[in-house]
Amino acid sequence: MRPGKQATRSSRPGLLVVLPSLAGGGAERATVDLLCGMNRTQFNLSLALFEPRGGFRQQIPDDVPVLNLQGRNRYDIRLVWRLAKVLRQQCPSLLFSVLRYANVVAVLAHRLAGSQARVILNEQNLPSAEFALFGGTRIKGWALRHLYPQADLVTTISKGIAAELSSLYGINEHKLQVIPNPVDIARITALGGEATEHPWFGLELPVVVAVGRLHPQKGFGYLIRAFAAVRDALPCKLIILGQGPQRRELEQLITSLDLSDDVALVGFRANPYNYMSRATVFALSSLYEGFGIVLVEALALGVPVVATRCPVGPAEIVSDGLTGVLVPPADEDALAEALLRVLQDAELRRKLSTNGPHRAADFALERIVSQYEQIFEQLASGA
Repeated sequence: MRPGKQATRSSRPGLLVVLPSLAGGGAERATVDLLCGMNRTQFNLSLALFEPRGGFRQQIPDDVPVLNLQGRNRYDIRLVWRLAKVLRQQCPSLLFSVLRYANVVAVLAHRLAGSQARVILNEQNLPSAEFALFGGTRIKGWALRHLYPQADLVTTISKGIAAELSSLYGINEHKLQVIPNPVDIARITALGGEATEHPWFGLELPVVVAVGRLHPQKGFGYLIRAFAAVRDALPCKLIILGQGPQRRELEQLITSLDLSDDVALVGFRANPYNYMSRATVFALSSLYEGFGIVLVEALALGVPVVATRCPVGPAEIVSDGLTGVLVPPADEDALAEALLRVLQDAELRRKLSTNGPHRAADFALERIVSQYEQIFEQLASGA
């Protein structure tokens, strides 16, 4: 486990962080990085998980107690009572929850416990895009309209999310603050230098790499079909890292397009960065993103990026033609054209590789942690 900055757990404000699990997503990665980077001389930290599962479990600092609420991943009303009990026992000054499911449970538990903790919610996705893909507008929209305003502050990872929470769900703009997810650039750079066993990096062929959960949101079907067109024009390979419910469907698509020798689904990797750092191009094909932390990670590694211009997120990170190439989502022809353009243009790749790390520095862990520490300190002091 990674050590945190040491300090005694005395009279400093208690900060209880709530998260559904430690599964391998951007929100979980960002939360772990915050826990690792925060100053122990300011806060006594603890973490409550609905489930203890996930690939980031071993990266929680030793000095952060982890509480297992023993719930289900989705829709477990028992979690409200269990978290309320923790709030009564710990009496933290601050309650910080991440992801919408945790946010709903946190607000309800806070009310049930009669807690005096200041509540900070973190919203990671654009509600309208998520509801369009998965439904649930009525129930989830009700939670946004009626529960989120009860928080002292709602942080969002992009400006677009904040704008929608204000305009569509009536959350007072004074309760909203945009803070991007952090990226631990030093850690990513070190992990990017580690060896990888995949044989395709030993070939004299371009390799496109993508990382994400195998889920409809990530648009990997569009990426694979786009890659089929690219492969017809230029011998190359595609590696997708991640696990998820769409794996079988994507495997069938790869077989139907006769791409089995050129596309690899390698599953979840605790260290995806040694794959990303060796990519000729990094591709993000998402239909929507709240932010797109994997783009910042690719930029930090100096890898040329081709990404979809989601309703929010990627365009707040990538400047088209300067730090990456942006294309419309759900457009495999445009995606194929952009990938082929970057793969064939060495000068463009050089420019993108040079500019990427400078942009990634804007999201460095130290900067983002400092922003959170400031708002936590202000709220804990009653400001």
